[in-house]
Amino acid sequence: MNPPRQVLLPLFGFTFLTSATYSVARALGVSLFIARMGSDALPVALVASAVTVIAVSAITHLVNQHFPARFSVIGSWIGLASITAWLTAMISVEHHSFFLLGALYVLAEVRGCVNTIYATTLANNAFASSTSKRPFVLIAAGAPIAGIVMGTVMGYEASVIEDTTWLKIIIGLDVATIILLSWIPKTSTAKTMSTVESRSRIKRSKQLVQKGIRSMKRIPASPSAYRYRYGLVSLIAFNVFAVTMVDYQWKVIAGDHLIAEDELLTYFAGFYAVNDILIVLVQFTVATKLLDRFGIGMPLCAYPLLLSILGLIALINQSHSVLILLFTLGQGLTVLKRSLYDPGLTSAYAILPQNIRNETILLIKGVVKPLIEAAVAVGLLFLASRMTTNQITSTWLAALIPWFLLSSWVSSTYEKWAPTQPGKEPTSELKLSEQ
Repeated sequence: MNPPRQVLLPLFGFTFLTSATYSVARALGVSLFIARMGSDALPVALVASAVTVIAVSAITHLVNQHFPARFSVIGSWIGLASITAWLTAMISVEHHSFFLLGALYVLAEVRGCVNTIYATTLANNAFASSTSKRPFVLIAAGAPIAGIVMGTVMGYEASVIEDTTWLKIIIGLDVATIILLSWIPKTSTAKTMSTVESRSRIKRSKQLVQKGIRSMKRIPASPSAYRYRYGLVSLIAFNVFAVTMVDYQWKVIAGDHLIAEDELLTYFAGFYAVNDILIVLVQFTVATKLLDRFGIGMPLCAYPLLLSILGLIALINQSHSVLILLFTLGQGLTVLKRSLYDPGLTSAYAILPQNIRNETILLIKGVVKPLIEAAVAVGLLFLASRMTTNQITSTWLAALIPWFLLSSWVSSTYEKWAPTQPGKEPTSELKLSEQ
């Protein structure tokens, strides 16, 4: 079934605009903080960002329980725009304030968290019953396209445009996001359910049951559903632990080699732009075909496997130039992550009942992820100065083992209960609720 344009296009636009603001905020926040405060202060910023993200996620959860989701989304971006406007005014006066630069860094991480929560939730609510991964891939493609555009602009204009001007650009993109939100259908899922209910009055219940079984499998709200949920949570926990450690090492190595603010901004913006170009090429050429043909197991298992290869090489060769190359390549695996891994993982939520699915998305994106990031940041804050590069690398290498094993289990479970093409029998007749 082809995804309806009235749903797909606004969601693509939402991903594009929110990712554009995140691209600018991330590159600006990292480069200004490292250049003016030094990489030694980075663990403090990581702790602050993780704690703030947890608080924001908790508030978002409470708001969603008492108000319609549309109010929550719009309110979030009004708040982000307002805080950015305040930072713009303050940083123009206090250029080297640790608090303000830290707040800028933290706000970028908050944007990343809020982006993923709402993009994942909206995509699943609209296309959970899709038999193809194409809608998830197309919606996710808005992020790298935005990264290419903003990364290219920042790479060429880093030495010309002032930091406060970039912040004003972010505010403008936030305003555009708020306007776009009014175009996204309010209850796309409800509309779909309403259509099914109206047809059920005409067709026999037996025919509806048979058609539902052939078109879509759902894990009931049973112990099996919660086992699958906790499998996803554990997978993400080890994933975030390893990726956060790699990201920290990469930023420290880059900060040690690039001193000037414009050099750092150009490097980070250029890196993200090149990555996003490759991501778009993969997403629009082979991503959908690979996911539909080989399933989500391929990207879920390949990501930790490739990271382990780079980590083992880093343990053997300690040359600084080699480390820069290896960790740049390690961060470059975001091409695999965002073009195949993230769409595959996003679709993995689809076999959960909607209420459990939305809770799981919020739990993972808004609690588990920042909690693990906070734990890693606290550990780095107290131990990084005492640990060698090899010790840090060995730590996240160890986390790749359970990450790989959990990826294999989640993907195999998903493939048994994933949406199937009409007319095709499920690959397994064993009901997950009976396991």
